[in-house]
Amino acid sequence: MTRRTWNETAIEAELLANSAELGRFPKRAELTARGVGGLWSAMQRNGGIDAWRARVLAASKPGVVAATTHDDIARRAYFLAQERGGDPMDNWLAAEQELRAA
Repeated sequence: MTRRTWNETAIEAELLANSAELGRFPKRAELTARGVGGLWSAMQRNGGIDAWRARVLAASKPGVVAATTHDDIARRAYFLAQERGGDPMDNWLAAEQELRAA
């Protein structure tokens, strides 16, 4: 079996596809049955199940904008710092602007 690398983009794509097929947020057992059991653990490591559930809900309702949490901004600022280095405050502000504009 091939190991998958779960980044936020891969998590979101797989989660949205499974949610669309089921018509709701998938359960852990359903993900395992579909061959993507590692997705549940990846969601826990990358913001938590509740945060991903909120993202799926927001994506399913086009007119509704999900609230950006402090943790979302911190996570994006961390990845920006890894990508480009620089001043932490600049990365934080860039992450906040990027996430709130989306």
